[in-house]
Amino acid sequence: MVFVYQRTDSAFETANLSEIKELDKIVWIDILQPNEEEIKQIEALFNFKLPTKHDREEIELSSRYWEDSRSIKINSYFFVSFFFVENAKSHYNESVSFVLQDNILFTVRDSELQTFDMLSQMLLSYPKELYTGYDVFMQIFDIRIDRDADLLEYASRECDEIRKKLLWESGSHSVEVLRKISTLQEFTLKVRQSVFDKRRILTAMAKSPKLSKQIKEDLSIMMKDINSLIEFIAIDDNTLDNLQNLFLAQTSIEQNKIIKLFTVASVALMPPTLIASIYGMNFHFIPELSWGAGYHFSLVLMALSSAIPLIYFRKKKWL
Repeated sequence: MVFVYQRTDSAFETANLSEIKELDKIVWIDILQPNEEEIKQIEALFNFKLPTKHDREEIELSSRYWEDSRSIKINSYFFVSFFFVENAKSHYNESVSFVLQDNILFTVRDSELQTFDMLSQMLLSYPKELYTGYDVFMQIFDIRIDRDADLLEYASRECDEIRKKLLWESGSHSVEVLRKISTLQEFTLKVRQSVFDKRRILTAMAKSPKLSKQIKEDLSIMMKDINSLIEFIAIDDNTLDNLQNLFLAQTSIEQNKIIKLFTVASVALMPPTLIASIYGMNFHFIPELSWGAGYHFSLVLMALSSAIPLIYFRKKKWL
């Protein structure tokens, strides 16, 4: 699918490829899962080659940002999340390609992304001062940065909930809590990859001679916002590490309690076992064999031998 956004005097309107008449009115062409025919039409009409899926997923720096005399080509990560972390498949980084050429922005992507839907609604409903593809590109990144900030705030709230659960709720050292901490760590890692990628792209763009002074000033503001997000990510990372250490400490305490219980039980039962073993020996000349109270004496002796270690442990506050 190809969505063409054209600027009129006071608003934006959409068009199909076949309806394009005046190229100078086009501001943004959004290309979603294009077929071969659509790719050929765009490449013939605008005289350039669209990035392939393989190009979008390249991780080398030279493949993430490329600028020549005619255009700027950018491959960026867009973090996708459904605002829950119970499943690691609920968040991932989606690659998106941007091509800026002749004041037109071309975006190439393989899946629906909320950022682009929001911008589309914004352009059609509340048109802003967006006249070129560079303006639209800056607006996309601005929306994306705000979205990443929301995701980090969500992760921070989740960390607070886990901390409260670990400190105040019994049975909080479950596998589910550890799984949630681990998934949140992966969640934050994916956001960090996306934010770092944005910083690298904007840093490279700031050096471009194709950008106006106003756009470079806007880039400077965005860079400050991104640096703030990076500091926020570092705080979340430290918090998650502390939560994991707290979880492991609580698990160790619970295990120590269980081991201590078994140890006390073993020590308490050792004297009665010894006494029972002595009186269970098959020797004819045992003094208590002919004693009428011998059996009751042995039972009392075993009870005392169990009670004395328990009393001693309690006085030592081991129980």
